Amino acid sequence: MKPHSVYLTFLIIHLSAFALFTGTLIANIVNSNQLWQYSDKDAAITRALFNTTGKYNRIMGICLGVAVLMGIGMMIQMHQVYGPQLWFRIKIGLLIVLMVVRIFYSRNLGQLKKGINNEIKVSFADLRKKISLFQLLSVLIIGCIIILSVARFN
Repeated sequence: MKPHSVYLTFLIIHLSAFALFTGTLIANIVNSNQLWQYSDKDAAITRALFNTTGKYNRIMGICLGVAVLMGIGMMIQMHQVYGPQLWFRIKIGLLIVLMVVRIFYSRNLGQLKKGINNEIKVSFADLRKKISLFQLLSVLIIGCIIILSVARFN
């Protein structure tokens, strides 16, 4: 395979994984809104919606990992051409912030799971605020990453 073909393959996989991550995040936000509507009304529906949220998070984790690995592969193929550019450095910083936000989001989901299963007493209103904040931050970070990828500047 030609080096440029390898680069294009990495790029296609990278963009596909990132698009799937973004789409799954939006679906997760919609699912979370439904979960909050039923959290006080029906425990069975709440558990089912929470299980779906867990599956979405697994998909998002895999997609983010694949996107990062393909990004590394593209950097290797391009012999670190993008590395010194300012837009790329900001994009990498945003990616790290996105991963930290996802970790905090997962911790709050753990608390939510314990609250749904009645293992601990939790305030669903507080968890809703935190989880919604992390989801909003994720969407904003993704928007910034997309803008930086399109409007490359030095």
